Amino acid sequence: MAPRQETRAPSARLVGTLLLLVLVVAAIARSHWGTRLDGFTVDEPWHVVAGVSYLRTGDYRLNPEHPPLVKLAAGAAQREDFALPPFAPLVEKSQERDWVEDVMFLGNDAAAAQQRTRWSLWAFHGALLLALGLLLWRALGLAWAAGALAFLAIEPSVAAHLPVAMTDLPLALTLAVAVVAAGLLLSRWQWRWVLAAGLALGLVLGSKHSGLAGVAGVGAVLAIGVLAGWRSEGWAEGVRRLGRVAAAGVLGVAVLWAMYDFRFHAGPDGSDGFNRSMPDKVADLNIPHWRLAIGVADEARLLPRAYLWGLADTVRAGVEGRGQSSHLLWGVNHKGRPPWFTWPSIVVSKLPLALAAMALAGLLLLRWRSLPAAGRWTLAAALGAGGVHLAALMSGQGTYGGIRHALPLVVLLALPAGALVAFAWQRRGMALRVLALVPLAAALGMTIGEPRVWEYHNELAGGSREAYRQFGNEGLDLGQRWPEIKAFHDEVVAPEGATLYSDYWFMEEQAIAARSNYRRKVDSIDDTNVDGVYEGYFLYPMHMTLPWPDWGWDPAVGLKGLEQVARRGYVAIYKGRRQDAQGRAADVYDKVLEHLYKLGGGRDDVVAARLEEVLVQLPFHVGAAVELGNAYLRLGNVAAARRAYGLPLVQQMMPVEPLVESQLQEQIARLADGTDPATVPPLRNPWME
Repeated sequence: MAPRQETRAPSARLVGTLLLLVLVVAAIARSHWGTRLDGFTVDEPWHVVAGVSYLRTGDYRLNPEHPPLVKLAAGAAQREDFALPPFAPLVEKSQERDWVEDVMFLGNDAAAAQQRTRWSLWAFHGALLLALGLLLWRALGLAWAAGALAFLAIEPSVAAHLPVAMTDLPLALTLAVAVVAAGLLLSRWQWRWVLAAGLALGLVLGSKHSGLAGVAGVGAVLAIGVLAGWRSEGWAEGVRRLGRVAAAGVLGVAVLWAMYDFRFHAGPDGSDGFNRSMPDKVADLNIPHWRLAIGVADEARLLPRAYLWGLADTVRAGVEGRGQSSHLLWGVNHKGRPPWFTWPSIVVSKLPLALAAMALAGLLLLRWRSLPAAGRWTLAAALGAGGVHLAALMSGQGTYGGIRHALPLVVLLALPAGALVAFAWQRRGMALRVLALVPLAAALGMTIGEPRVWEYHNELAGGSREAYRQFGNEGLDLGQRWPEIKAFHDEVVAPEGATLYSDYWFMEEQAIAARSNYRRKVDSIDDTNVDGVYEGYFLYPMHMTLPWPDWGWDPAVGLKGLEQVARRGYVAIYKGRRQDAQGRAADVYDKVLEHLYKLGGGRDDVVAARLEEVLVQLPFHVGAAVELGNAYLRLGNVAAARRAYGLPLVQQMMPVEPLVESQLQEQIARLADGTDPATVPPLRNPWME
């Protein structure tokens, strides 16, 4: 019998590995079907161009707001003839975004670059899925691993992100891999699992700065394992375990340094050509302990400067919140801080109900004491990582990212979902096994018809078509609809010789490269069309078909004179002639920023006049008020500057985010009568991040 068992073992391993490979391929096929209409998200060209730049120049100045991992994968996939011009001096993030979009759309074949990006990211994410499956097999068994991978293969938000060069899914998958590797380390304390855990933790750090939260959660569980060894077997065992955990941590940090070529500075020549200097980036932070911690880490060179620059940016945008002060949840616009149920609601609204039921059933059926040690520690590490990540999300002001920022939670839900399949397979009854697979089949049947899985929302949120009435975040759209817009333009707009305007966020370089009839509402800061009269075709996000009293928007007024002629997912297309003073005001603000930060500024009297027009229409606009106050400071008018900075504080439409409110109040206090305006520094625009 023994020889037969030995010959069967390799066969069983082969069959199991093939099963996991089939599930990974199925995940890619499902992703391809649900993303076939998608163009680039608005962030992908930045990541792809940055990745090409890293590999060719060894300079990490572009897009330092994210670590390099996914950018290296996307950049490596581009052809040798991908055109990368010499670096231009960059000032502010908006100018850098314009530069990389010019490179992608005006200097290269963007469609070909996207296809190469998609295939490279399917391969990259597929490898992570396979690694996760193999580790789960080792820790919890093949049935559990297969159930978890099947969950991830069907889940729409995972499918939407599989071909996308963004940092969210790499974080979610590498964190899940790190969780299981840590579970195996905690159960056996073997050096191979030290290496696996260290490598995985390094990949988490190299994926996204918010991975620090998950790493902290895994680290807390590892610390518990060390203490458990000390209590049960004495101090020598505690020291042995502590040494191995420390080795895994050192390896993880070394992996992060390796992604930056083991250099502190961004450039190989010792330069740091970021779009904002490191001292200014740290000074922009309003939370003292973050400003101190990042400043000390930079001074001591504890981590690469490009990584620390990005960490400062993440804190500014995610924790402090970019001045975000409203959050649409279940059809209610909450002002001020996001309510405690924000992130659970986002996950609940995006997860197919059948998969949610599968994960819940798996949790209820868990038999903790019957699990192997590796399984118990894996689930403990998942709880630690997921709990700290959720706590980090809930502590921040920014909710704009939606489900993509919560993807680690979605991926970790695959673990209890896999428990349901494992439970059924242990019982060996065919009926029970079929029953365990019903949620997977139901979820696939409920979602396979979705043509745009990025936009998927479940029935609780009104389904994908009506979810815009319930939620307002990037889980609805992130600029991917340009290919469908271009097709409509070529079929309808161009033959009529009409003009195409847009209040929908996409990259206008796409429209320029396509030689379309698109144009901005405002072409210069000398624009005099105060009433905002325009005629042609108009793109609107579906949110703008709803009334928003807090923002002064009434579609019955704002869309008067227009007829909706088409809809492409989240994008509504209208035709007609309209008066759009608010839309014109928003475009004036964008043009003023371009004038100030890209074209060198000057003509502050004209800048002030245009911004006064903006604030008549949009009195809650913090960015416009700050730039207006700064313009009056440069003009030497202290009283006017003081009034401008105070405008957001006296309007009653939208509350000002607390950190921004304190900044405005401090600036106003500096501007007492008789103050020399030359002694007062301009206020940093909080909406620039």
